[in-house]
Amino acid sequence: MPKHKGTEKLRLWATRRLSELREEVERERARRSGGGRPGMFVEKAGAGQVVLIGPTNSGKSSIVARLTNAKVTISPLPYGTQAPVPGMMTYLDVQLQLVDTPPLINPDGSVNSRVVALARNADVIALVIGLDSPEPRRDLDVSLRALEDRGVAYSLEKGFVRVERRTQGGIAFTYRGTPRFTEEEARRLLNSYRVYNALVEVSGPATLDDLEEAIFSAKVYKPAFVIFNKADLPSAESRAREAASALPKDVQWVLASAVTGVGLSSVGPVAYRLLNIKRIYTKKPGQPPSPEPLVVSADATVREIAERISPSLARSMKYAKIWGRGAKYGGQRVGPDYVPQDGDILEIR
Repeated sequence: MPKHKGTEKLRLWATRRLSELREEVERERARRSGGGRPGMFVEKAGAGQVVLIGPTNSGKSSIVARLTNAKVTISPLPYGTQAPVPGMMTYLDVQLQLVDTPPLINPDGSVNSRVVALARNADVIALVIGLDSPEPRRDLDVSLRALEDRGVAYSLEKGFVRVERRTQGGIAFTYRGTPRFTEEEARRLLNSYRVYNALVEVSGPATLDDLEEAIFSAKVYKPAFVIFNKADLPSAESRAREAASALPKDVQWVLASAVTGVGLSSVGPVAYRLLNIKRIYTKKPGQPPSPEPLVVSADATVREIAERISPSLARSMKYAKIWGRGAKYGGQRVGPDYVPQDGDILEIR
């Protein structure tokens, strides 16, 4: 690593990451010897995994219990949840996996690296903040900073860079926003680290520091939203608005109560949108559509959907018929590159 002022943040990240990896090794040794803590990995299920994280007693367990069939431990005492607990929530005929987790911040004020690992593996992060806290804004800031400092980006508006190294083709750039560096500056920085072939994806007002961090760190972007829980308390909405005032525009928040259920109906729609998926109901000629949707990425084409059903079907298809919002009229004939909309019915010929 080149030694200059710009690498101080990178060195801090590397030191912290080495410490976390050593902890993982020690936990694995303890687990094998029978003295380890409960395992933290949660295998993904359903159309997407939404991990709920946040301070102790913010109400994560109560929300998961309300929305799923999970058998969680709900306790008024701090740090009652010791291991992640998954449960399934149904939204629009789709199963979404919600995961309850231990507190993000340990009793000594340190960050629970095992919870951060769960967030890194998730498809969507739901940050739960309890409005009975003396300082909800501080809880929110501390939680978001814990994610950022450990390589989890939760907002593209703040600037994010992903570097995919390649074996040939030179350095190419794609943009979703306007970076605060030129391509010439980026190439010089990449070349200084002996990176000569790569695809650089830039989001938002990213800086050269973001690019440098992306070269070495395993930084990931996870779409996130905030659940301000305990909306049944006095002045809950005003406290939530004050705490959320500093959130980036692409981080949505909902006001809910795990006690009364108010606002929890918003969790499904927000999570579904952030998962960037769609439902496609397939049908055979002359038969009704399947009641179970095929869940694919939101930008999937007819050809890609056919590939999911059967590779041979994708090779032999000639065209498809479509019904729903994505069709100009029922039974519209479309080609393999057509992009159906969420909820459409598709008949592949």
